Amino acid sequence: MMKQTLIDRLRRRFQGKKVLVVGLGIQGGGVGLVRFFSSLGARVTVTDAKSARQLRSAIDQLRDCPVSYRFGPHQERDFLDCDVIFTGPSVKRDLPALMIARKKRIPIETELAFFMEHCPAKLIGVTGTRGKSTTSAMIYQVLKAAGKKVFLAGNVSGQSTINLLNVVDKNSLVVLELSSWQLAGFHAKRISPSAAVFTNLYPDHLNYYRTLDEYHNDKKAIYLYQRPGDLLVLNRSLAQLLPRKEVKGRMVFFRAEDFPAKLRYLRGRHNQENAAAALVTLEQLGIKKEFAIKQLLRFTGLVSRQETIAKIGTVEIVNDTTSTTPTATIRAIDSFYDKNIVLILGGNSKNLPVDGLLTKLPQVKKIVLLAGSFTDQILPRLRASCPDKITPVYHELQPAVATAYRLACRLKPSYLLFSPGATSFAMFNNEFHRGEEFVRICRALTSK
Repeated sequence: MMKQTLIDRLRRRFQGKKVLVVGLGIQGGGVGLVRFFSSLGARVTVTDAKSARQLRSAIDQLRDCPVSYRFGPHQERDFLDCDVIFTGPSVKRDLPALMIARKKRIPIETELAFFMEHCPAKLIGVTGTRGKSTTSAMIYQVLKAAGKKVFLAGNVSGQSTINLLNVVDKNSLVVLELSSWQLAGFHAKRISPSAAVFTNLYPDHLNYYRTLDEYHNDKKAIYLYQRPGDLLVLNRSLAQLLPRKEVKGRMVFFRAEDFPAKLRYLRGRHNQENAAAALVTLEQLGIKKEFAIKQLLRFTGLVSRQETIAKIGTVEIVNDTTSTTPTATIRAIDSFYDKNIVLILGGNSKNLPVDGLLTKLPQVKKIVLLAGSFTDQILPRLRASCPDKITPVYHELQPAVATAYRLACRLKPSYLLFSPGATSFAMFNNEFHRGEEFVRICRALTSK
């Protein structure tokens, strides 16, 4: 009854209203917003700086929705001729048209903050520079195995968070993977999930944020607006970074050693840390420790995250395309240290520190380079420190993979490790598009 009352209330509020969605997104992040507000009877307009051709996949999903589109440069009139604006996760807050709308006091919303504000379910938010996807999925799978009515949403490809308002109730649980961009919208509403998990914090997204403090501040929205009695599960390494006076809820710490068994399907200390975060959270949510451990040991990992996609003779091919930072590549090298590594590295820069990665690269046998601003940044130092390890820079993925496979076949046994350590935008729409192409190329190579 409650969910129907909620939807009725939202329909009364938005029917006939003009809703502007800023950023449909190549991954279709705005599709769910358009569907939800169209179903409420709102008049929805989408504005996106990309072309219709670039957004074709998302547009095709909305053929049955009465929506108006504006492609190319954003038009000020669209931002002024609306009742409410919903911005996509990567839309910058200082976008000129948004700043004008803000001055005119037009409400500016984000999907996740709106969902949080109206959702009747218990919310478990998970953030961190690394590990949030894996930790979220672990918590979700165990809760599901325990028979809970649970949903996984947030920064999850293919899942519309806002449309969960049609199905959740006060007895539901929603595990939300939350990026810094999504958390940014929590500040305006001063809202945080009642159960929050903070996996770790490293430099990231400095191609988007002006300073590291700005990035950290958005991450802190996971707990800043909690109430007394709420829960914050926190990596022990963050204890000194988060002032105790900022935390209103109850803090519970975790570290890798808190997971008492070796994971069967996932490698690396960082995944033991993810499992520990999940285990501590699940215990706080009332799940028995022995049951949670048993279920976590069954967790097989996520697509595109240190994922073995093939074993050909003595070569194991690993897709770690979600490695978009030097820290992620360091973790991948640490995870696959037991054999010779041929590393495919490079792409565009996030303006992150690189010294740690360059110190780690001597553990790699060969480095196949992909074009991009990150590669331009590190190439002089690679030429000076390990000229015999690096290949020429490739501007296409197919010949890079072919070279890497040939080199890996000579090193027995070996990993062909696709862990670029940079963004994909030099060649691809996003890291998932990059991973799909990598898998396709590998299958074509190995089927010959």
